[in-house]
Formats: sequence, C-alpha cells, structure tokens
Amino acid sequence: MVIKILVFTILLLIPTHVEPVENILPVQVDTDKSLHIKKAMEFISSNRPAEAMQILSGYKPSTSELSSYHYAYAKANELSDKQHDSIEHFRLAYIYSQQGEMKELILLERAEAYLKMGCYSESVMSFRIFLKNFPDSRYVPRAYLGLGDSLYKLGFFNEAIVSYGKAGNSSPALYRKANALQSMGRIKEAYNIYMPMIGRDSGYLKSSEDTLYNIGENLRQVGKFSDAKGYLNSIKTSSFKHRADMSLGLIVMEEAKIDVAIKYFNLALQSSDRQLRRRALLYLASAYAKSGRQDLAQSRLLEIRNEYPYGKDYDAAILMLSQLYRKGGKVNQAISLLKELVLRRSPDRSAIDEFEAIILETKDRDAEGFLKLWGAVGYWLLEPSRSQSLLKIAKGLRHSGKPFLDVCIWLSKYGSDDAKAQSRLSLAEFYADIGDAASAARYLLGIESLRHWIKSNNDDVLRIKAKIHLVDTKYEKAAESILSIKDVKQEDIVLLSDLLGLTNNTRKALDFYEKALNRLGGPSRLYIRLADTLYEMGKKSDALKYYRTLISIQPTAPRIADDDIKWALYRISMLSQGKESVDALKRIQKGNDILSRFSSVRLKESDLSERMGRVF
Repeated sequence: MVIKILVFTILLLIPTHVEPVENILPVQVDTDKSLHIKKAMEFISSNRPAEAMQILSGYKPSTSELSSYHYAYAKANELSDKQHDSIEHFRLAYIYSQQGEMKELILLERAEAYLKMGCYSESVMSFRIFLKNFPDSRYVPRAYLGLGDSLYKLGFFNEAIVSYGKAGNSSPALYRKANALQSMGRIKEAYNIYMPMIGRDSGYLKSSEDTLYNIGENLRQVGKFSDAKGYLNSIKTSSFKHRADMSLGLIVMEEAKIDVAIKYFNLALQSSDRQLRRRALLYLASAYAKSGRQDLAQSRLLEIRNEYPYGKDYDAAILMLSQLYRKGGKVNQAISLLKELVLRRSPDRSAIDEFEAIILETKDRDAEGFLKLWGAVGYWLLEPSRSQSLLKIAKGLRHSGKPFLDVCIWLSKYGSDDAKAQSRLSLAEFYADIGDAASAARYLLGIESLRHWIKSNNDDVLRIKAKIHLVDTKYEKAAESILSIKDVKQEDIVLLSDLLGLTNNTRKALDFYEKALNRLGGPSRLYIRLADTLYEMGKKSDALKYYRTLISIQPTAPRIADDDIKWALYRISMLSQGKESVDALKRIQKGNDILSRFSSVRLKESDLSERMGRVF
C-alpha cells in the first residue's frame, strides 16, 4: 500500500499537460487579467459554468495565476458534470499552487471529485495522501468523512466506521457511521445512533435517501414495522426506491400478506442493480413457497441458478431449491444441487445440514436408498458436532457390515465423549453377536473408565456382557448379567431363553423370565420356551397356563408360527382332559406332519374308548 501511495503521488505531481513556454507570462500580476478569473469564479458561484468556461477558454494566465486558473476551470467542469476534465485541472492547480491552505483545498477537492465519479479506489488513495501530507489541516475532518464515504462504497465497512469516527460529531459523520454499522449487520449499534440523531437533526434525511433507506431497514429489522414503513415509503429516488420496495415486501410478508409482498418484490425486480434483482427473485421464491405455489417458487430459483451464478444469494437459492425438491420427493435432484454447494474448498454448512436431514428422513423410509445415500454423501457428515445424528445413522446401518463399522470406529475416535462411549458399545455388541468375544470385550473395556457414562447406561453394558459370557459359555455370569438389568426389554427375555436350564439357579432365572414375559409379551417361541421348561421341571399346571396363553393370543398375533401353535395344542391335549383335549387334537389333525398324524391316532383312540365305555 505504501508503494502504491508513493507511485500515485509521483503521478499526481507529473503534469500530463504543461502550458507552452510562450503562454507563460512573467511573474508580475496583471490586474485586468486577474479580473477574468475573478469573474469566472463569480459565474461558478452562481451555477453558470458555461459562461465561466467561455471566459477561461479565451484567457492566457500569468505564471502566478496558473493555480487559480486551473482551479476555476476544474470547478466549472465539475458543475458541467465533466468530472474527468475537472480531475485534470485539479491536478494542475495543485502542481502550480504554493504551500498553504489553498493547496490543501485543491488536493481535497480532487479526492472528492474522484468520489463523485465513482472512482472509489482512487478517492481512497487521494484522501489518504491528503491526510499524510496535511495532518494539521483544518480540513482533516472533511477528509476523513470523504475517506469514510469511499471505503463505505467499496464495502470496507469496518475501515469506514473508523474514518467516520475521526470525522467528528457532525450529522453527516454520525449518520454515515450508523449506515456502515447497519450494512455490517450491527443492527443495535446502528439503532442507538439513528434514534438520537433523528431527534437532533432530522433535516439531514432530506438530503440522503441512502440514510433514509438504512433507517427504514434498521427499524424493520428491530421489529418496528409501522415506523419502518413511514421511512421506506418516503423514498422517491429509483436507486433506493427498489430497495425500499424489497424491504416493504419483507415487512408485509411478516404480516402474512403474501400476495402484497409478491407485488413489492416484483417492483424491486425492475431495478437495474443486478444484485438487487437476484435478491428480489430469492424473496419471491420464498413468498411463493410459503403460499404453496411450489412450481412458481422453483421457476424463480431456477432463474437465479441460470442467470445469476455465484454469491451468497445464489447459494441460498440452490439450498432452497434442493429443499423444495426434497419435499417433492425428488431426492436425487436435491442431492445433485447440494453437491454443488459442498464440493468446494469451504463446503456450505447449510448444505451439509440438508444432507443430514435427507439421510435421517430416508433411514426410516427406505433402507436400501438410505445405504446408497450414505455411501454417496456420508463423508461430509463426519464431524464431531454431528455426533448425535451419526449415532442415529449408525443405528440405521446396523446390518450393513462395513459402513456400520466405519461410522462407529470414526465416532469412537473423533466423536463427542458420549458418542465415543455409545459407538464403542455398539461395536462391542456387533462383535458379540457374530461370536467374536475377544473384540467385543476389547471395545467394552474402552468404556469402563467412563464411570459417569456407565452409571446412566448400565443396562446396555450388562446386555453386552451377557452376550460375551454366552459366547464364552460362561452361563452363570451371562445369567447374572441379565438378572441385574433394571429396565428389562424383550431382547433380554430372548437372551435369557437361551440360558434356561443351563444355569444352577434356574428357579431365579425362570421367575425373572416369567415376570418379564407377562409384562412385555414377546414372540411365540418365548412362551413355548417358558412352558417347556416348566413342563420339564414337573410344573405341568404352570406349563399348561402358558401353552393356553399362546393359543389365546393367536388371533391378535397372526405372525405366530404354525409349528408353535401345533406344539402348544399338542401339549394342551396331553395336559388337559375331556373336551379341551379333544378340541386341541382336532385343531392339529389336518396335515401330514408327525403331530397331525399323532393327533389323528389319539382321536381314534379316544373315540374307541368312548364307544367301549358305552358298550360295557
């Protein structure tokens, strides 16, 4: 920056046009000719630049008048909106001027001319040169104000705020500082400046529609809609009118007046500002989506995608379009759009959030699609902050093999503390289920140091321990682990059913099993297992009760296996008498399996016995 300023200063001092030697008169002052310049300045003061230039064009200044001559020419060109010409004359006026206040003013006005032309980088440099060369000038506040304006136009709001702060406490300095704060999104700070300033100098607003718009927008953002409308509706200049229309649209949309909002957004679309049109399209799409007009919303978003690429609004449009596609069941199109936002050096966080939502939605609806989706985009979700979602995803991947292991292993290393423990438990359960007790025990060992976690998840740990002991044929320890579970689930009954008859304390295990089954219910095989165990222990009346229970729940549990039904009926026929026994045999006699044939024989025997009883 220092080198750039130095180069600019050198260029400033090198004239691109130098008066011919014959045109430079001796140093003496010619009173008549000085009157020409004075007359030109009078025309300039009365806003008659053409007459001023007519005088100046026919005048040959003396050496001592060159600075005043070019200064007058610069001011005349400035009034005639010939800013490029005015810049050149300001430069020559500066070169020929003597040290003093006039030299300061010429340099300052040249910087201001750059600002008026929209050459903001040049104006920044010119103002900085002024402040460097004339730090004690009485024009320093004015220079800082111009520097702040230039930086504001370039979007360097932080630097603009600093410059405005050095410009003093004038109305322009304070209002413009608030504008810069508003542009940065520092809404409360801007509000705290605007409100006192409106009371102190509301007249300034008549000369600055930029400030008028910013105040209206600030009031909208703090929720003072009625006041905001007053300021926004008072804007008449087209450049700010379209911005005001967009803000008014946002206000009425908050008031649920969607159709009115759409009208305002369409007015904003008439702006020549490309960025403003893109933003208006985005808000239009949002309004259409809220009113259920999804097709119109999509068409506006596609217009942004096709005609206004790049920028935050473009990214927001792509994200919104992907959400509409997802809600419409077009998951593949949604994913394609999201990849556009994610496949970058800095992936879009909102797009990753959307990926997460899609995956979690698919998990419970389409197992195959869920697995494919995870394989396609799951990589981007591997972040510690998403540990809880990843645990849900891991649960959905439980029977997928490698994908499940990959997620759990990643969580066991990089997840939150809770996720590390939970994923290790899931890995321990996985290996216990496939009979790898050593691996299961290793992952379980990694959890045991987390006493606070185990305390609140002790039942889950006990279940895994029971499975590990069962694999290692340590039946007593397996049963002991299950019997220690506080919040019993059906899976615990299933696990315990494999241990009935294998432990020394069968009675205790059986009592636990029976209470849990009566409370929770379960698959038919659990009733059969309990009844068979009771039968083998000689508790035939208790066994009969559970065989009967299984038959009684058959109408409400159509998935009960036929073999279990036939076995229960067979046992009922053996343990009961009279009509109940005969009815049970009749229900199983159809078919060619051994129980059907056996029931037929028993029925014939019963019929024969009954006939013989009648004979004798």
